[in-house]
Amino acid sequence: MPTQAKIDEVARLKEKLENAVALVLADYRGLTANEMVELREQFTKQGLEYRVVKDTLARIAANEAGMEELAALIEGPIGVTFGYEDPGIAFKLNEECRKKYAPRYELRGGLFEGALVAEAEVKRYATLPSREELLAKLAMLLSSPMRALAFMLKAKIRELATVVSEVAKKREEEPGQPAEPEISDEQAEPAETEPAAEPKAEDQQEEAEPAAEPEADDQQDEADEEATPEPEGRQEEPESSEQPEESQQQEQQEEQEEEA
Repeated sequence: MPTQAKIDEVARLKEKLENAVALVLADYRGLTANEMVELREQFTKQGLEYRVVKDTLARIAANEAGMEELAALIEGPIGVTFGYEDPGIAFKLNEECRKKYAPRYELRGGLFEGALVAEAEVKRYATLPSREELLAKLAMLLSSPMRALAFMLKAKIRELATVVSEVAKKREEEPGQPAEPEISDEQAEPAETEPAAEPKAEDQQEEAEPAAEPEADDQQDEADEEATPEPEGRQEEPESSEQPEESQQQEQQEEQEEEA
């Protein structure tokens, strides 16, 4: 009948198997106690967990976690490396330990992000770059086009500056060139436009003078008419025209009276 300690150990192993992104199984029985301490410290520094488990309890935990293929690789006392962040580091460090402690440290296989890894494939997975290495390569690939563009722009700017300086030198070396040709041209342009402006002013003055003379003559005539008094004979003309008519009427009346 299993004890409570074994039941708790199976539950802990099952939880670790389900949470790990990488598992590496290794036969450690050829290592000394000091070498095992050194190996654990090396794995811990890289964020890995290394545990020595009994094969029966490990198989039960693997079966309960749904990892029957992994349970078939567990035989005898075995060391298990649990990786929770970067799956490549677990395989890389175990391959380094295998080379260092060979032939006393042998790898049995493992899991890489849920995929079963056979014993013959452990070396291939150990050569995979780590996450940091992949991110560094990705950053280099992304930055390389920008770096090339910046280098090309700098080169073009440098070439343009060289061309401008060469043109300036050639202009300084050429003899007989006026110092400021543009200023002389600008000064000559207003001289050509001045004669064209003078006739306009004269024409306007000529047009304005004849128009002003009749107005002055009219005003002078009105002033003369107002200043000259009318003769008295002209003012009494209407009275003289009325007197003959009255005298004629009187004569007619006198004639009528005589006849009567």
